[in-house]
Amino acid sequence: MQPESLTTPMRILAFAYACEPDRGSEPGAGWAWARMLARIGETWVITRRDYESSIERALRSVPERQNLKFVYVELPQNVRSWQRGLRGLRIYYLLWQVAALKEARRLQHSKGFDVVWHLTWANAWYGTLAGMAGRPFVYGPVGGCVGTVWRLLPQLGWSGATYELARALVHGVARYANPLARMSWRRADLILAQNPESRDWFPRRHRHKACVFNNAVIREEFIAAEVRAKRSGPPLAVYAGRLEPFKGVFLCLHALALLPEWRLAICGAGNDEPRMRRLARRLGVQDRVEWLGWLPQSEVLRTMREADVFLFPSLHEEAGVAVAEARAAGLPVVCLARGGPPLLAGPQGICVAHSGDVWAVARRLADAALTSQQSRHGLDGASGVDARALSLESRTEVLARLLKQTIGYPPGSSRIMPSDLA
Repeated sequence: MQPESLTTPMRILAFAYACEPDRGSEPGAGWAWARMLARIGETWVITRRDYESSIERALRSVPERQNLKFVYVELPQNVRSWQRGLRGLRIYYLLWQVAALKEARRLQHSKGFDVVWHLTWANAWYGTLAGMAGRPFVYGPVGGCVGTVWRLLPQLGWSGATYELARALVHGVARYANPLARMSWRRADLILAQNPESRDWFPRRHRHKACVFNNAVIREEFIAAEVRAKRSGPPLAVYAGRLEPFKGVFLCLHALALLPEWRLAICGAGNDEPRMRRLARRLGVQDRVEWLGWLPQSEVLRTMREADVFLFPSLHEEAGVAVAEARAAGLPVVCLARGGPPLLAGPQGICVAHSGDVWAVARRLADAALTSQQSRHGLDGASGVDARALSLESRTEVLARLLKQTIGYPPGSSRIMPSDLA
């Protein structure tokens, strides 16, 4: 499915605060979805100037480049100077949206868009100004609504527990008292929710226009096509993602303590790393843990292809692109039965029910890891083939059908969607 196949293409205007090629998490999702929308119609994406050099460099080699245009919006330097890391980030995001809306209205006046779309940040309770730039308006995929496992709260440390309590409070208040979020839901003609929990979190009067459609998209070249050779040496589990309390790395370490022959590779870094290193020493598994830090996406995938199992016991993950990447690498996934990972783990995935006993959860994770490793030889390669359902082409086809079924087209339009084409 190529952009050239569209006879009278739709015009789409998208807000993507985070959008960067060859990245994971939200920036990578913003880039992948911009490409998806460009396969459906002529797409203008408003994003931050920080991403300009990497986007313009990547645009030269993508087949959608003729249908994909970026507009870069940034706040004055005196405003940017006080935003460092997480400090002031949400306030900065709100101010950036004001600037983005001004640019969107200018573009709307000159181009006349058929659809306005909010891509990133993918947060249901924070809200967006994109809906004020025109209709129909598509909000998402958004998440941020999966609750935590309260009985595991003591395992998160003081900072982790405080974060979870504050997060729950903000969720509750925002659901009823955030005017920006409520305006976004009201204006949306279609809401894409990352997972069932997020869909069901929306107030009842908006839930009828919400459907589950996560943001995971895998580049075709990352999907394993060959059957992986049986590896030698001790069994290896791998985790990839930020090291924050809610990510559940403590469960990986407890499970490792129950698997004396296994090793664990951790790809990522974060605020919880010092605490997790102390826990590894306390459990006596420090010699079997390799702390790899942040790696390029290609290196993470190489590590996955050399492993036996991908452990991802996050307590509240909205989508979990790393789960999709593991599936694309042909690696069996073991995750908690919460949020987005169960939707992405594929037929080889094992979803573990949570409980309040950390050792009970760890035991289930360990048993699941053994089951996945034992069955891997007969199933090698299947996960990569199945992961093609998450490829850019497959996801675009499904998205195009969904748009046709839900928001339709402007009155009197004869625009053709990719799914209409033989």
